[in-house]
Amino acid sequence: MTTRPDDVSLYDVFFDLTRAEMHLWDHIDDALRAEIDVPLGRFEALLVLRRLGPCRILDVSRELALTVGGTSKLIDKLETTGLCLRAPNPDDRRSSLITLAETAPAVIDRGEAVIETTLRSHLDAHLTADEITALRGALRALRRATNESSLPE
Repeated sequence: MTTRPDDVSLYDVFFDLTRAEMHLWDHIDDALRAEIDVPLGRFEALLVLRRLGPCRILDVSRELALTVGGTSKLIDKLETTGLCLRAPNPDDRRSSLITLAETAPAVIDRGEAVIETTLRSHLDAHLTADEITALRGALRALRRATNESSLPE
C-alpha cells in the first residue's frame, strides 16, 4: 500500500466518489426511464434474474444486497410491468421461483445499450483509457477490502 500525501483528505476522496456515483446513477436512471421505461434499480434486478435463471426472492436479495421485503416489492413491480413471472417452487412450497418474462431479454439488451452509451458520454469523454483502467482497479480493490462483494480476479 502506498502512503497518501498529507494534503489529500480522505473525506474529500469519499465525497468525490459518492457524488460521482450519484451523478452517474442519475444520468443512467434518466436514460433508462426515457428509453425502456425501467428505472436503474429495477434494471439491476433484471440483470440478476438473467444471470441466475429461475431463482427465489432470497437469491435476488442477496445479489442486490437488499432486504427480502424490499426485493419482494421490487419483483412485484417487475411482475406488474410484465418483465418477470412467479411460479410455485417445486422444491419448496413456501417460496416462488422468479423467471424473466419472454419480453425481458429484448428490454435488457436495449437497456444495456443505453447504459453503455451513457457511460461513454460521461466516462470516455472525460477520462483516458489508462485512467479508467486505474479507476476500475482502485474500485475493485476497495470493494474487496470492504467485503461488499466477492469479485473474480
